Amino acid sequence: MIPFIKRGKVKISTKVALSFIAIVLFQGILTQIGMYMLISRSTIDSFRGQMSVAVENIDSFMMQVQDDLNNKVSLLSGQKNVIEYAEFRLRNLLRRELSLFNRALDLNGIFVFVDAGNLLAVDESTEKPPDDALIGIVARAYKQGLQSFLHDDGTGMYLWSVAQIVREEQVIGMIGARIALDYQFMDRLQRNSNSIAYVQFPARAVQAFTLSNNEWSRMLRRANAMTTRDVISVGDYLLGVSTIESLGTPHGRLLCLLDMGESRKNIRDYNRLAIFLTVLVLAIALMLSILFYRQSFLQPYTALQEGVARIGNGDFSYPIQQTSGDEFGDLVESVNRMRINLQNRDRELTALANYNELILNNVRSGIITVGHDGLINACNAAASSMVHMDGESGLPLDLEMAVLPQEVKDLIRQGIHQGEYVTLKECRLIYDGREEILNVSTSPFSDGAGEELGVIAVISDITQIKKLEEQLLVSQRLAAIGEMVAGVAHQIRNPLAIMKVSAEILRDNFGREQLKNAEQYKELPRLLVSEIDSLNYIIQNFLDFARPLQINRAKCSIEDIVRSALSLLPLDKYPGVVVKVDIDSGIPLRNLDKDLMEQVVRNLVQNALEASEEGVVLIRVGSSDETLTISISDQGCGMDQETIRNIFNPFFTMKNKGTGLGLSIVHRIVQEHNGSIYVDSTPGTGSTFTVVLQDLT
Repeated sequence: MIPFIKRGKVKISTKVALSFIAIVLFQGILTQIGMYMLISRSTIDSFRGQMSVAVENIDSFMMQVQDDLNNKVSLLSGQKNVIEYAEFRLRNLLRRELSLFNRALDLNGIFVFVDAGNLLAVDESTEKPPDDALIGIVARAYKQGLQSFLHDDGTGMYLWSVAQIVREEQVIGMIGARIALDYQFMDRLQRNSNSIAYVQFPARAVQAFTLSNNEWSRMLRRANAMTTRDVISVGDYLLGVSTIESLGTPHGRLLCLLDMGESRKNIRDYNRLAIFLTVLVLAIALMLSILFYRQSFLQPYTALQEGVARIGNGDFSYPIQQTSGDEFGDLVESVNRMRINLQNRDRELTALANYNELILNNVRSGIITVGHDGLINACNAAASSMVHMDGESGLPLDLEMAVLPQEVKDLIRQGIHQGEYVTLKECRLIYDGREEILNVSTSPFSDGAGEELGVIAVISDITQIKKLEEQLLVSQRLAAIGEMVAGVAHQIRNPLAIMKVSAEILRDNFGREQLKNAEQYKELPRLLVSEIDSLNYIIQNFLDFARPLQINRAKCSIEDIVRSALSLLPLDKYPGVVVKVDIDSGIPLRNLDKDLMEQVVRNLVQNALEASEEGVVLIRVGSSDETLTISISDQGCGMDQETIRNIFNPFFTMKNKGTGLGLSIVHRIVQEHNGSIYVDSTPGTGSTFTVVLQDLT
């Protein structure tokens, strides 16, 4: 800002500038007022001339339409068929003949009258017959020899033309045709006259455009006070009025409007341009008035002010140029020396800050610092990735507004408000349907003087470690249970075999003659054999689980494996479930144990069917260069996180029947194929088991 006024005193340069401003403004205002009046007057005169031409064009158009209608009616009155049908009163034939001419001549109805105005026939497209008033008008025209008139039948205004039907120089009737003075007619009239037209009769108005109610009310009020051929301005329109003389109707009025909005917009644009030019001249005058002032004081003052402002904003690289050898030059030299000292200091601080930031971003643990005011002041890249927060922008950030897990927020608040800190606190969170496990440690941090500034949180992602620990625990359990099952099966299978043989002998050879009441004991051996078979089935499952797997790899088709596994399942026992198979085309043969992989697919699909009362079980098989992926999805009840963690443990089952070994066996088979199996499930939305096999070439 130019300091024209200082300490209540007006400078000479200010007075000169204000004088120039007043002169330029006065001249500009006078010029603009004069030009506006001249242009407005010229525009009104031009529009008045256009209005006269438009009214003449409308009159000419109306006469042309009337002549055209008269010619068409005269043509119809001389048609041979029309004359013959009218003479012999052939009403139906006459209706069809009139309909053909009505469409061909683009009319809105053709009527034939006989006996001084009685209706004989009307074209088939005209649904409403003529009323008594119209018949009376036709009768008068019949007697008086009139040719054209206007009529309002209650639904619209029509222009009529009638002509006598003459046969052998004898009048046998009259034929009349009409055209509607409707929206289309008015649209043609407006295009012909290049204006806006509005025809008003005592009971009806015809128009082809719509104005707001307020604009219409204002137009009609002004039109009522006008005389014929008068022209006035109403808003952005030029309004002209003329009368219409018609047979059979009272006088009508024609309102003709010309839109002056574009012209007035041009005038407003000219005014804006004039104002702009006035301001431009004013600016030039102002620049000339202060030219000497700038050279003597303002230029060095502005350079010094800009340099000091940049230094204040932290820009120490901008050198202030010395413009003179006076006191301003000495002051500039002193400020430049101060700038160089501050620049050197800023470089040292920047290097230190970059070094500290480099250390933070290269630490593999996440680090977040929060002040006592609840603002996050620092968050390195590792922390941003672990807690899924954008740590590169928006700092400092309110802790309550940050996208942090709630458990992590609670631990930080505990340190800020209560002074209680934790070490290696395990936090579990769900992100995008996956469980993530973090170790969080909090501690106070302080400045060099020992003043406590807030809380620092150190975060480590131990998700993979926990997953490996859980997998190791499952493997250990499998090994221990396998040894236990093998021993149990070996100890009880032989006695069970002896029991079975004995029960079969008892069943087949129980004395029919040894005991008189032998019939009541016959059911007991059958039940004994059945229960022993059940025990033997369970033991067989235990042996399958405990027995070391023998992987016999061979080139086989994954599609054949899936189809074979489905053929062995009782799909008809689940009528409400649809099994769909989606296998990528072109999957090459893979080195797999066909029987064991069939057992994997069969077991997973069986579980999906049992979990789904209805819906779809989808089997999806995809492949890359060295990886084969098999996923089985259901729409069942789903599982919670606790169930997912135990689902592959031996003897863990959610079924009323079963040993809980099916998924454990699947887990072993997949591991023996150097693969992995994952579960993705949410309660209420179903589950997806995904098998990933690698190195199958």
